Amino acid sequence: MGIEPNYLKRRDVESLRAVEAAFRAGPLAESLASAPDIERRRGLSREEFDSEYRAKGRPVVLEGYAARWPSVRTWSFDSLAERCGSVPVVVDSYSSKAARSTTFGEFVTLLKESAGTGAPPIYLQEWYYKTTAPELADDMPELEIAQYDFRRNLYGDAGSTNHQLWLGQKGGITRLHQDSYSVDVLHAQIVGEKLWYIMGPDSELLPGPDGELDVRALLDSPATQLTRFVLRPGDVLYLPAWWFHRIELLSDSIGLGRKALDEANLRLHVRQRIGELLALALNPDELRRTHSELFDVVMARGRALAHQMDIDLSRLRQ
Repeated sequence: MGIEPNYLKRRDVESLRAVEAAFRAGPLAESLASAPDIERRRGLSREEFDSEYRAKGRPVVLEGYAARWPSVRTWSFDSLAERCGSVPVVVDSYSSKAARSTTFGEFVTLLKESAGTGAPPIYLQEWYYKTTAPELADDMPELEIAQYDFRRNLYGDAGSTNHQLWLGQKGGITRLHQDSYSVDVLHAQIVGEKLWYIMGPDSELLPGPDGELDVRALLDSPATQLTRFVLRPGDVLYLPAWWFHRIELLSDSIGLGRKALDEANLRLHVRQRIGELLALALNPDELRRTHSELFDVVMARGRALAHQMDIDLSRLRQ
């Protein structure tokens, strides 16, 4: 198998760092401030959403769509610490060197103590709260526009609702990536604000004749569709499968990541899940070596799904 030429699709540590560096300095960084805003809509019905955006693969922010959620109206880091302070979590799980296990209450304490110290921002990524703090689910009602999610047919009701909470400190960054498994992204902002950058699924960042990344070609390509926008409490983002996205936390932030599988992407979804499971089962050491920063995250995803589907992982090798 050859090396992926498109740096935006690579997942090795060196390539991830090279893409992130392009966001911080050079032509791409200079172009971000003038990137156009995303389309925004209010009062959109489920039928309008399906016909105008989902069917056409067009991103959109539904302003205030979740504004009445109890979580949006009442949550804070302190209130969550009071409710689930003893719940175990893994902080900074996207970095194999920084990741550490703690409790949610200790996470909030660390967040407060490190504010303004110049230390790297603390981030609790992909918290599968339904496995450890299911009482929080009532504060985040199901999205009507997400009823098309075909994962229910594959995994059942429990297995399809592996939603994730993302809680982080001002300055935290989720590096540019495409979400796994060919699923659409539905992200509801609950507390604070996030700055998003998105690019179309056909965006390419390739080496130029001199071997350096050709950022100018990326920016000049109509396929890139570079867009910049801020997500505020109550807003819900719809981002179709395979769109690239990068997020910066403008303040201490809490958001809900809710994935949805369009039936049109079912074949690819199943192939990708099986491929990942086979890699984990047959050659975990190689996967850890080549994707060290993501290995533990992939394992956590698999465990969360197994828990929701009531699968006993300890029996798999029997």
